[in-house]
Amino acid sequence: MIAKLGNWIRDFTEDEKAAPAGDSEWAALMASLLVEAAMADGELDDGERAQITRILAAQPTIDAGAVDGLIDTALSWHAERIEIHALTRSIRAETEAEDRIAIMEMAWMVVVADGEVHEYEAQLMRRLAGLLYVDDIESGRAAKRARMRVENMG
Repeated sequence: MIAKLGNWIRDFTEDEKAAPAGDSEWAALMASLLVEAAMADGELDDGERAQITRILAAQPTIDAGAVDGLIDTALSWHAERIEIHALTRSIRAETEAEDRIAIMEMAWMVVVADGEVHEYEAQLMRRLAGLLYVDDIESGRAAKRARMRVENMG
């Protein structure tokens, strides 16, 4: 499932490309993780959904309808999920540190999309960093890069 993760993450960090073609399981996993980040404050607002859509739609083989379906599926899984450990386990086990930092940056892009970081979002991002073995300094740097990316998009 995560065999092509490194290429996807490296492409994202270099030129905002996303998932390798045909890797629907990875796209679903990333959609779920990004939805978790967005829902940390209790709601998925339009800006957060748009940011998730931009990140996932960067993959040219996924059309907008498929992205919306991925997000909707991730939202239904979110309603049933009681923890995020399962989402992070595969990522953590099969990725390099720089890839996990890029994933943190993607999640931060969603969190900052509405212009503010709520207490619950900050708490989730600290937990996510711990689960992905990303230290506080690198998570902070990822947050700063995410803010800059989001500001440059808007």
